[in-house]
Amino acid sequence: MPPKKGQAPRDQPKAKADNVNEAPLQAVVLADSYNRRFEVLCQDQPRVLLPLCSTPLLAWTLESLSLSKVRQVFVFCGVHADKIRAFIESSPYRHTLDIQCLSSQTAMSAGDALRELDDMHVLNPENPFVLVHSPIVSNYDLSKMIEVHKQRREVDKNFIMTMEKINTETIHRYRRHPESPIMLVHPPSSRLLHYAPHPLSPSQPRAAFPSSLFLDPFPTSIDTYEIWSGTPSSSSSNRGGYRDLGVDICEADVPALCTENFDYHDMRRHFVNGVLTSELLGKKIAVHVVGKDDPEIEEGKGDVRSGAGGNYIERVRDTRTFGEISRDVLRRWAFPLAPDMNEPGGVQYELRTGNVYVARDNVVLSRTTTLNGPLLIGPRSALAHNTHIHQSTLGADCSIGPNTTVTQSYVFDDVRIGANCTLRECVIGEGVVLHDDVKIGRGALLGNGVSLGRGTVVPEFARIGKERYRGDGYDTDEDEEEDEDEKDRRLQVLGPDSIGYLWPNEEEEPPSDSEDEADDPYEHPRNKKLLQLGRRLSNLSSTDVSLSTLSKASSEASSPESIASSASLPDMPTLSLDSGPPAAFFDEARDSLRRAYEEDHKNENAIIEFRTLVLSYNAGLDRAREEIVKFFLSKIDANSGAAGVLKSTTAIFTRWGPLAHGFTSDLTNIVLDAQAFCVNNSEYTPWFGIILRGLYESDTLGEEELIEWRSLSAARGEGTKDEEEKKKWVEVFGKGKAYVDVLEQMESDDDDDDEDDDDEDEDDEEEESDDE
Repeated sequence: MPPKKGQAPRDQPKAKADNVNEAPLQAVVLADSYNRRFEVLCQDQPRVLLPLCSTPLLAWTLESLSLSKVRQVFVFCGVHADKIRAFIESSPYRHTLDIQCLSSQTAMSAGDALRELDDMHVLNPENPFVLVHSPIVSNYDLSKMIEVHKQRREVDKNFIMTMEKINTETIHRYRRHPESPIMLVHPPSSRLLHYAPHPLSPSQPRAAFPSSLFLDPFPTSIDTYEIWSGTPSSSSSNRGGYRDLGVDICEADVPALCTENFDYHDMRRHFVNGVLTSELLGKKIAVHVVGKDDPEIEEGKGDVRSGAGGNYIERVRDTRTFGEISRDVLRRWAFPLAPDMNEPGGVQYELRTGNVYVARDNVVLSRTTTLNGPLLIGPRSALAHNTHIHQSTLGADCSIGPNTTVTQSYVFDDVRIGANCTLRECVIGEGVVLHDDVKIGRGALLGNGVSLGRGTVVPEFARIGKERYRGDGYDTDEDEEEDEDEKDRRLQVLGPDSIGYLWPNEEEEPPSDSEDEADDPYEHPRNKKLLQLGRRLSNLSSTDVSLSTLSKASSEASSPESIASSASLPDMPTLSLDSGPPAAFFDEARDSLRRAYEEDHKNENAIIEFRTLVLSYNAGLDRAREEIVKFFLSKIDANSGAAGVLKSTTAIFTRWGPLAHGFTSDLTNIVLDAQAFCVNNSEYTPWFGIILRGLYESDTLGEEELIEWRSLSAARGEGTKDEEEKKKWVEVFGKGKAYVDVLEQMESDDDDDDEDDDDEDEDDEEEESDDE
């Protein structure tokens, strides 16, 4: 039957739906950071063009979006828009993606950017778009998240945004970060009910939740809540350690609401909280956990260490994450995004043993150069004799003088480093010149074009720019001269032969004039300094929120005050009797671990089974973790020699390390457990240093945890009443300390012997050439 006059054909809605599905997936990349964390490195270039593993961050982001079936990208920027446009115009991605650079000189926040986008009418109102807050490196297919978002919208149109999270138990290893939010979530619907920033410093002893969340009539149809923290708890819960990835799936309502509410600046503190607390809007926000909430995800598929890729996604939001993600890429955790595979910059690299990447274009390496991966050396770079490069990246056209050591540092293009220099956990900008005998302290940042004279010693966490620090109050029409105090300090630190200016560090930096930044708890000076490369977090007291499940029944029986007290932030001590759990617990624990080991259970299942056992005996996490570490260390053949012990330790803990991670939020406890095992089992005592190396190489422990262990009094046996036992602890400590010292300093007696032999060989060669 034909349609009535004025009535649309019956198949028109289907045709419209098909057009929506066929519309290209859009993404918005916010190129500006709206903070000053990279400022000294970005005086003459935008943050998104900083090189990560010698490739601009924007290239990594575009490659990541390409893997997610994104076809149209809007790069929104303010400063350095001309350089971003020039990069896009010369980028190979212009052939595969529709990339548009949208610029505004008035947008001072993410909210401003979305208001500008709403006014431009460039976004398809019929389809959701991907909002990327910071440059990302990802092998995760975001289209999975979009499909789940669309399915949720079919049930409830009020869901206007899905925020992407990741559970740190599903990735390579847990990393604390000073930007760790606290969220209240309704698990069945994945609805976000409350979102609050939770900086590591100053620590917050309690989490406050609005009482309206636990009282009828709002929110309706919700009877279970879960508290998700940014760090894993030390409770026996099998959840925790949720990280905000800064990637959202947004409907057209999102920029429209920003237009309607000019006080929405920060997308988390203002927009998300504005939506969650407004009953009039009636809008909802969901959370999506990478891997866990994806449709048709096979168990174990996407393990970043397996080389299969699939669930790796991280964003560069500060120099700390810049270093972490650089090492992740070099370790192939973002596979197939790797320098020798899908390297967005187009440079060809050779992969050598130990995750050492060397460009194929005219790299010159001395025979006595020591390379300890993961590391990368860019094209046309030259390293002189006796140079030591450890877990670092060198850009293109760099030259390193003799007897120079570069450790966990990131050197950009066209850098000249002289002889006898030492660089440790620092970032060196493009075109920097370091003359002989320069020492760069941990966490230092050197902007483009800086030159340091001979013998200069740069303090830890110093910032040096080619131009003077201006701050927020700088008037471009004024050119104030350097005052005497500033000049004296510059000459005292940098010397008269250096070209550059000493910037205030994070503690000295004047507060920002921006009200938005001043109100951001993550920008508090004590927390902001923790965002720096090289900062240690292990010395901070633990203030991790324990994940709790709150039922409606329990909430109704409790006052808002008691509810708040149940969400106390510091880790609660484990509930265990002084006498410890009964012997039956240890028998069942060994049986449980033996079944998991022999039947090759998945880590997730083993964790659940073991936690159930711990709860049933009220054994406490410490006992549980000790049993796990003891059991797997006992599977190492102590009679197999150093090579055999290292091989076994690395293999066993690569497979089972995540099980131990599930029972502690402080990884130094694992080191102490391993040390106790070697103290109590004399056949393992000589191999403690080798065991620590295996734990490190299996990514069960990081350098930070090992260095922290070395400083603990408990590691030296202090507090042990028996003098003989204390001597054993000291003995085992010495063997472990020797390895940690080598790991930190990258020097050993063997290395010194090798260098002496190489020098003698060179002298012999020179004598032979003279004779000829």
